[in-house]
Amino acid sequence: MQVTIDPVNEKLYNARAAIPGSDDIALRWAKESANARNNFKNYSNINYGDSPREILDIYPAENPNAPVMMFIHGGYWQAREPKDFNFIAPELLKLGFCVVLAGYDLCPKVTVEKITRQMQQAAAYIWHNIGTYGGNRNRLYVSGHSAGGHLTAEMMATDWSQIDIEIPNDYVKGGIPISGVFDLEPLVTTSINENVQFDLESAKQCSPLLRDTVSTGPIILAVGSDESTGFHDQSDRLQAKWGPRLASTLRINLEGAHHLGAVDELAKPGSPLLTEIAKLIA
Repeated sequence: MQVTIDPVNEKLYNARAAIPGSDDIALRWAKESANARNNFKNYSNINYGDSPREILDIYPAENPNAPVMMFIHGGYWQAREPKDFNFIAPELLKLGFCVVLAGYDLCPKVTVEKITRQMQQAAAYIWHNIGTYGGNRNRLYVSGHSAGGHLTAEMMATDWSQIDIEIPNDYVKGGIPISGVFDLEPLVTTSINENVQFDLESAKQCSPLLRDTVSTGPIILAVGSDESTGFHDQSDRLQAKWGPRLASTLRINLEGAHHLGAVDELAKPGSPLLTEIAKLIA
């Protein structure tokens, strides 16, 4: 797809281009994720759908009837998979969660609208099956980084009665979008759109900021302190739009973190983000 680049939006949202050593970060994630798989009980590549990428990696909690954390990876809907982010599981397990990392097909093979439907399908699978892994389907929280932050908001904005009549609309008990993008229109004029292939109308349709939340929260909106103003503005605007409808909203600046480093806060013992997440299930 031929894209006209707006240099302002490109600078605001092409986060990886602004981070030196991003390949080294990915290698570290891979090593730490392998360590998580080797040291904690887990079930990999569980199919929730027919596509080879419609998979879940599940880390059961030590105790039964545990709250569930569904984590949705980033990569601007066109890269990464659950195994790249298994490193986030250990500290969430220590908090008492059953951890589920969800995968999806990638752009340009599919649209962002399709990916959203896949995450809804994954969440429906969790509703019907997570008890097998010791999780409590009535205590589902969703977190995600970057594009996964967008998809986290989409899960909060889902009318579950339209997905599965057995699932209540208060299914998502809270959300933790990390460095999310909720108004997608600015991405239309960035290099990200070469594979995502939004036009203005589809970008608006896929923007949870332009709709109301169905979940009543709470929500934790986290952004790295070193990220561009674009990412900070996105979370600030979602807080303002959805805040009156939610039980609570918390906006966190993750000190010293750039865009890729923001998700590392889920793996740092005692980080401010993990401290706030622990309060959700206290």
